[in-house]
Amino acid sequence: MNTPWVESPFFKEILATKQLSEKEQKMALDYNENGFIVIPNLISETVIDEIKSDMDNKGYNPEFQMDNQRDHVRIQDLWMYSESTKGVACNTEIAAILAMLYDREPIPFQTLNFRVGSQQRAHSDTIHFSSIPAKFMCGVWVALEDITPENGAVFYYPKSQNLPEYNFSHFKSTPSDTAYSDYIEYEDFIEKIVEAYQFEKKPFYAKKGDALIWSSNIIHGGSKVLNEQASRYSMVTHYYFKDCIYYTPMLSNMVTNELFLRNNLVDIKTGEKVVQSFNGNSISSFQTAQDKYILNDRIQLNTEVMPFPEPIPPVRKNKIERLLHQFGLKK
Repeated sequence: MNTPWVESPFFKEILATKQLSEKEQKMALDYNENGFIVIPNLISETVIDEIKSDMDNKGYNPEFQMDNQRDHVRIQDLWMYSESTKGVACNTEIAAILAMLYDREPIPFQTLNFRVGSQQRAHSDTIHFSSIPAKFMCGVWVALEDITPENGAVFYYPKSQNLPEYNFSHFKSTPSDTAYSDYIEYEDFIEKIVEAYQFEKKPFYAKKGDALIWSSNIIHGGSKVLNEQASRYSMVTHYYFKDCIYYTPMLSNMVTNELFLRNNLVDIKTGEKVVQSFNGNSISSFQTAQDKYILNDRIQLNTEVMPFPEPIPPVRKNKIERLLHQFGLKK
């Protein structure tokens, strides 16, 4: 099937054919069941201290020149200026686990570094990062200090990864385009979904160096910060997997199937642009708006110069004009 084997309806059947260690088998079982796994004490204190230093001296320092998006809460793609951040995004142990879970090469494409709790409302990463085939995306969150109820733990809803990949086409009554100004409507909808399914909310009180790997579709967010003076240093890396089409449903029109393709993805490992394909097969894309495309190999754009049509003979022209008058199409 065109789905990660750990999320396949044939998971147990496939698992029986895998030659996994006992540790790997447990990770696969937990990931399939709950949509996440925890890797304790994965990142060393030395690396963590280097990342925090780069965050303070570069990312959160207004005098340090960088073009990336940043504010008082988070820094996007600090890996471009921080070798320690890039090292975690390209960590070989993480890459090996992801390759085992997805049977494809992982592609780290974005990092987010946080100095305080995000307090972000519940959401699924698939609204921002989706793929064809579906679900070939995941997040890896790393605690850069101990997490407590005071500083706003990450929370998640186990088993919610089995829900559909919800987007605006599931609840908006019109086929209009959407933008990030509409995002609150999505957040409201997801809160109603969580309530309807009565998922159990789980905070992640991680220890410094722990890593949380979550499925693309698991619903998660950031808990309320109880102590506004408390820091919550952390970072997350988002991964796609090789040989997929990558797009953002949030900025796509999912009714008309016009996709906001992520054509400028860069593999953090290599610094090279990621080639989009469907299982290694290229598909033509055609632009329908400034930021939207349709995928179609049947459309053939005719670039030949067509000859002007022959002039209509006078007799036939008079007959055509009489018919237009008869049907009221010409006065």
